[in-house]
Amino acid sequence: MTANRDTHFDPIRFRHHLHRYPELSLNEQKTASEITDQLLKFGLTPKTNIGGHGLLVEIKSRNPGPTTLLRADFDALPISETAQHDHASRHHGCMHACGHDGHTVSLLTVANRLSQHPPASGRVILLFQPAEEIGQGAKMMLKDPRMQDLQPDYVFAYHNLPGHPLGSVVIKSGVFACASIGVKITLTGKTSHAAKPEKGRSPAPAVARIMDYLHQMPEAFEEAFSLVTLVHVKVGNEGFGTAPGRADVMATIRSDDNYALEHMKKSLQNFAKKQAESYQLGMNIDWIEPFSATVNDPIATDMVIKTANSLNYPVITPTEPMRWSEDMGEFLQQAPGALFCLGSGVDHPELHNPDYDFPDALIGRASRLFLTLIKQLHG
Repeated sequence: MTANRDTHFDPIRFRHHLHRYPELSLNEQKTASEITDQLLKFGLTPKTNIGGHGLLVEIKSRNPGPTTLLRADFDALPISETAQHDHASRHHGCMHACGHDGHTVSLLTVANRLSQHPPASGRVILLFQPAEEIGQGAKMMLKDPRMQDLQPDYVFAYHNLPGHPLGSVVIKSGVFACASIGVKITLTGKTSHAAKPEKGRSPAPAVARIMDYLHQMPEAFEEAFSLVTLVHVKVGNEGFGTAPGRADVMATIRSDDNYALEHMKKSLQNFAKKQAESYQLGMNIDWIEPFSATVNDPIATDMVIKTANSLNYPVITPTEPMRWSEDMGEFLQQAPGALFCLGSGVDHPELHNPDYDFPDALIGRASRLFLTLIKQLHG
C-alpha cells in the first residue's frame, strides 16, 4: 500500500463511465488503465499487464492465514446498444451487454473497503480479467509467471443473471456452467455454370449432411447434457448462374462434461472429413473460443450459501448447469472455489441483448456478499 489514499468512490458513477466507453476483448487498454488508476487512489499497488491487460492487487494482513482470490471480468461485446439512457455506449457497435462493467465495479467497491480495513489474517487477491467473452482471458493470465506464486486456497466470482429475483443467489455444487466451443467448417470445391453443375464440385450436398448431423449429434451423447446450435451457413455467392464452389458452416457445441465435449468434437471432425472425401472437397476445420466446464467445489459452494443466508439473500439451487460458458472454469481447475450468480430481476433484459444494462442495485449486494465471505474466511 502507499501513503496517499483517496477512498471517496462513487461506484454507480464509475460503472456508468465504464458503460459509456466499452472495449472489446483483447483491446481493453483504457478500461484496464482506469481500473488501475482507481486502485492507486485507494492506496493500493496493482500489478498490471498480466497475460495482456489483466491486473491484480494483493491486500495482505500481518498474520498468517488463507489466500482468497476474487475475480471480475471487464471486456465488452460487439453489439450495438439500443437503450437511450444517458450512460449508453458511445462506441458504436460495442457495448457492455453482459454486465462486466458491474462485476468490475463490485470488486472495486470491495477493494475500497479492504484498503481501509484489511483482512485480519492471510491475504485477499482481487483479480480483474480481460477477454472473458472469447474464452482467452483466464488462460492468458494463468500463464503469466507472476500468477505462479499466488496459489490461492479459494477462488470466487459472480455473474449477474436476468430472469431471477434481484439480488437472489443462484448457485449449485458441481458443474455450474457448461463447457463449449465454436467450430467453423470450410468446404472447398469448384464452381461451375448453374446449367452444368456436374462440371464442378459443389459443397452443397456435404453441407446438407453436416447440418443434419449437427442437429442429430446430441442424441448420440445422452450420458451428458449436450447442445449444438447452428449459427451460420454460407454456400456460394448470390446469383442464379453459378453453382457454388465454397461453403462455410459454423456452430457452437456445448456439454456439461468436458470429456463428452471432446468426443463430440472428434465425432464431428470425422464426419465432416468423410463428407469432404465423398464429394471430393477440400476441408478446413477451426475450433474457436474454447471454454472448460465451470465446476464448483462443494465446500466453497457451502461457504457462499451460508454467507448469503447470513445476509438474508434468497438462495436458488438450479437443477441443471447453466447452458452458457464462463472461463472462470480455468481458475477452478487450479484451486477450489465457486462461481455464483446474482439475480438481475425477473423481467430484466437478457444478457447479450442490445437493451441490456447492469442493474446498479446489484453493486452493493455483491460487494456485501464478498466482504462478508472474506470476514468469515479471514476474520
